[in-house]
Amino acid sequence: MTAAPLALDAEQKRALNLLAAGNRDVLGVLAGVATRQRRSLEWHARAQQALSGGRSQLPYFSPVLPLCLAEAQAGRFVCTDGHEFVDAHMGYTAGILGHNPPAVVTALAAALGKGPGAGYFVAQQVELAETICALVPGMERVAFLHAGADAVTAAVRLCRAATRRTLIAKFEGCYHGWHESGLVNPALTWAGRTPEGPLESIAPEVATGGVSRAAGAEFLILPYGDPVALQLIRDHAAQLAGVLLDPVPRFMMNDLAGAQAFAQQLRSVTAELGIPLICDEVVTGFRLAPGGVAEAFGVQPDLSCFGKITGGLGLPLSVVGGRADLMNRATTAGLVNDYVSQKVWISTTAAANSLSVTASLAALRATAQAGAGLFAPLDAHHAHLKTQVDALAAQSGLPLRLDGHPRLYSMLAFALPSPDAEFTPFPDAHNPARAYFRAFTPANVRAARLLTLYLRLMDVYMETLPTVDLSAAHTAADVAQLSAGLTEAVGRMQAHGVFA
Repeated sequence: MTAAPLALDAEQKRALNLLAAGNRDVLGVLAGVATRQRRSLEWHARAQQALSGGRSQLPYFSPVLPLCLAEAQAGRFVCTDGHEFVDAHMGYTAGILGHNPPAVVTALAAALGKGPGAGYFVAQQVELAETICALVPGMERVAFLHAGADAVTAAVRLCRAATRRTLIAKFEGCYHGWHESGLVNPALTWAGRTPEGPLESIAPEVATGGVSRAAGAEFLILPYGDPVALQLIRDHAAQLAGVLLDPVPRFMMNDLAGAQAFAQQLRSVTAELGIPLICDEVVTGFRLAPGGVAEAFGVQPDLSCFGKITGGLGLPLSVVGGRADLMNRATTAGLVNDYVSQKVWISTTAAANSLSVTASLAALRATAQAGAGLFAPLDAHHAHLKTQVDALAAQSGLPLRLDGHPRLYSMLAFALPSPDAEFTPFPDAHNPARAYFRAFTPANVRAARLLTLYLRLMDVYMETLPTVDLSAAHTAADVAQLSAGLTEAVGRMQAHGVFA
């Protein structure tokens, strides 16, 4: 019987041809990947008829050959074609405990069929709030929302209400979710270029359609890690409602000490001037340390934002929390008149639904109970992989490196020579954000994307750019498979002339 044709649409075929760049060996590997995950492609074809962009999340970021998953456990998953993969993606770092951690699954199973749905008050909400306040130094009150972007938007609104000012300072190259505060001057590659020009006057730039151009006027864009940023905060102190900080931006993952020093300087200046500091801890919260940057860096912001805290189960829940006087702006006695006195409306109907709260409570209790022991194997696995990657780079002669932090973002990156004689791979430039994004040349991005697809044949899964985001549930065997797969994939790519 003749096999049914692969369910590749025109855009996928075009993308595969662009990646192959006329190389028949590469095109053969990509065809092998597609054939191996035939059922995933069939599901993707059906999704294209019902879902915007194919997947239900991130429609603007569609992978070339998306995998459809059937089940997941610890550091692995099985796709609909029956292949088991080591997962080096882990839900954008959300699954620090691994997929379906037993403590969380047990708690959720006990709650199924008992608790109410959305829109009700349950005791677990209080217990989760108390757990977070106990974990995070300086945390006095919290509110529950859906996603990290919701939490950041709520924090910005609370600061504007408290100060009766509008201007928010944020840093160039930092992404804070899909609301306006996240889409003004975010990840610079979205604009297709790295900004140039003086750091003292970075123009607000909206990164996507559908956002009012006027939104840019509500933000002061600062150069990360530069004394200019601190001076700009002083210069605009009378207009600033708050300063929004990603404590460890993606471009600082190799320099935690530098990120800590800058966060401390920023905290000192904002405290001196009485300007609220908001920390977006969607990635660092409960991962860099159980108490986030307040514990790891000794920096206590006025407001903190957390997301993806459901321990690998993916149930939506986010948190905004901090100083009681700021958080109480959203607290009322239920009277309409409360809202005429600078009260803040923070609302999402399904926030704090009982199942999400139960999952998060179990996950954070497990995190608190494990303490530093939770992260020790993860740190060791990452250090081992870095040694292996360095050895592979030396042996192959390829400019390959493992960037990032074991508990936060981590990614395999290439620094292939550029036709631009002035470009230096991984430049040690004055501004870390611009230096980082300059490394995303077409050659580097193509090699990185191909690496993720070559690794599919070794049963290793990474996101479209090769993430190495591990969890506390990954084993030595998982890491050994990842390392062996990487060595085999890079060797095959080199033999196929990908780096020529």
